[in-house]
Amino acid sequence: MTARSPEDIAALMARVGLGDRPVRISPLHGGYLNEVLLVETPSRRFVLKFLADATEGTLFPNLPEAEAEAARRLAGLDVAPGLIGYWPGERAIACDFVEGGTWSGDVAAVASLLMRKEAADPTGFRPVPLTPRAILAEGKALFARAPGLTPPPCPAPADLPPPARLSLIHTDVGPANLIGAGAGLRLIDWQCPAAGDACEDIYSFLSPAFQILSGRAPLSPGDRAAFFAALNRPDLQARHRLFEPFYAWRFAGYCAMRAVTHPDAEIRARYRRALEAETILLAG
Repeated sequence: MTARSPEDIAALMARVGLGDRPVRISPLHGGYLNEVLLVETPSRRFVLKFLADATEGTLFPNLPEAEAEAARRLAGLDVAPGLIGYWPGERAIACDFVEGGTWSGDVAAVASLLMRKEAADPTGFRPVPLTPRAILAEGKALFARAPGLTPPPCPAPADLPPPARLSLIHTDVGPANLIGAGAGLRLIDWQCPAAGDACEDIYSFLSPAFQILSGRAPLSPGDRAAFFAALNRPDLQARHRLFEPFYAWRFAGYCAMRAVTHPDAEIRARYRRALEAETILLAG
């Protein structure tokens, strides 16, 4: 999308009553679709995001209305940045700036954050596949968009029940979306929330591919064990063990598709590395 000029940003801030002058604006990096800016005024610092058009037909659609609603539902849970305002006509959303760097490796902090998130109401958010067959069907459609790449063996679909309750899920709990530390850790960039299985968010955090796509090494077996110990939910650990192969095969399809279709050669190569790591997980 086309970047806004400083004059356009200042005009928006005046229209919606955001902050005072002087204003310092700096780009923030990490997203592929939206223009994300750090805005600093004499009285506050916040993130201002200009939203690209809503997208569907992907694992990570761009859903501005849902992003704003997720921020409202998560208010007070110490999970996500606080919502300052959402202006559909301006295609803009503003949230509190989370102090600190990206996730430092504290798996217990992530486990605690995901459990705090369980208090949020998922009613009304988009549905996502909850059964192995439906999850694998999404993966099959993604692999079909990656001609020339051979999919890893598909896990045999099992007849597993849906979760006992739906959760508000982020769907992209990679390290790049985790900011802060300890009890101050926050999950940012809620562009594609859903009403789904808590194990999908657990999968995305533990997935070697998600770690690689954030520029990290895959988590070690010790890291995974420490995560589940901190989570202290044997039911979710058992369910994750059953569903991980299906989520992994689907995400391998996403990585394959991006490895073929992304315009940037360096990013295509990163998706190939992520695909290889997820293939190793599936073979494990």
